[in-house]
Amino acid sequence: MPSATTSGSDANGGSARSRDHNQGNQDRKYTTEQKAAVLRIRRCKATAFYDILDLEAVRSTCSETDIKKAYRKQSLLTHPDKNGHEHADEAFKMVSRAFGVLGDKEKREKYDRFGTDPDSRFESTRAQAGNPFSGFGGARAGGRGPGAGFGGGGNMWEDEMSPEEMFQRFFGGGFGGPFGGFDTGPQFVFNLGGNRGFRVHQMGGAGPRRRPREANGQERPPQTGWDTLISLLPILFLFIFPLLSSLFSGADSQPALPPMVFDAAQPPLTLHRVTPKLDIDYFIDPAMVADWTDYKLRQLDKEAEVMFSRALRRHCEAEARTKRDLIDKAQGWFFPDPEKMKIADSFELKSCQRMESLGISR
Repeated sequence: MPSATTSGSDANGGSARSRDHNQGNQDRKYTTEQKAAVLRIRRCKATAFYDILDLEAVRSTCSETDIKKAYRKQSLLTHPDKNGHEHADEAFKMVSRAFGVLGDKEKREKYDRFGTDPDSRFESTRAQAGNPFSGFGGARAGGRGPGAGFGGGGNMWEDEMSPEEMFQRFFGGGFGGPFGGFDTGPQFVFNLGGNRGFRVHQMGGAGPRRRPREANGQERPPQTGWDTLISLLPILFLFIFPLLSSLFSGADSQPALPPMVFDAAQPPLTLHRVTPKLDIDYFIDPAMVADWTDYKLRQLDKEAEVMFSRALRRHCEAEARTKRDLIDKAQGWFFPDPEKMKIADSFELKSCQRMESLGISR
């Protein structure tokens, strides 16, 4: 029978070996690019989301597509299953957190306005109290069109999820082992259109499914070209009819609105325009409207005024909600907090005040 001392030594050694084994990246290799990505990301502040995704230089002009591309690149560089660096897991979590904020329109708008983590309620409230109107200025040059800077609404990243779940949802699957390929999900077979419909034999997975059989166990005869054409007619109509409609109505449709900012120019948005009724200054890219007629520009002035009014109203509503939240927090459970109440009282509703000065109804 081994002594107690010997057993304890073995147990401790076993625990150490178990920890080394469970670390997951022992004796794992990584490239110079992967190491540089991990070290760069870990030097960033936890809330420097643009810097983490390597978008700091273009933070005012990057689009949703740019953010997705940046996440794709950085997540593949830092994923622990691909990168054996000892700090790859930490860098991967920082990349996932950054995309969780910047990939959500509403969270990105709050982050751009206040510069703090939008999911941290206390930090966001403090930032709003210190600079309640810092983000106002309209859409960015590379944004999603007029008023994009005031956007809202969530998307597929709205729910809380782990970095690995976010990665798998983004890429439509997961890693098949430390250096395996991507898997696109479970396989299934279905018929579309009954007996004369066409069969889809694989939607993901590693290999094709076998041909379905009839009730008597015999394989169904292969479809002819005519059968395939008939089964595809509904699908063709679904795609062709909207295309034809857009072609015939294209002459009457209005041109796409260019990106714009309000109150102050932001290169390349430097062409100065004024809205017709409220006399609001706004700026657009002169290259995008170089061939526009006077009529189109006048229509653009009207659209800009509508977008400005809507954005200002949304800002006013957001400020009112923030002030109510500050007051509620200052009340406390038993006694009001004088310092917090002072912050709540000093919080200005600048958007609401501007609406009143312009005669815009709330």
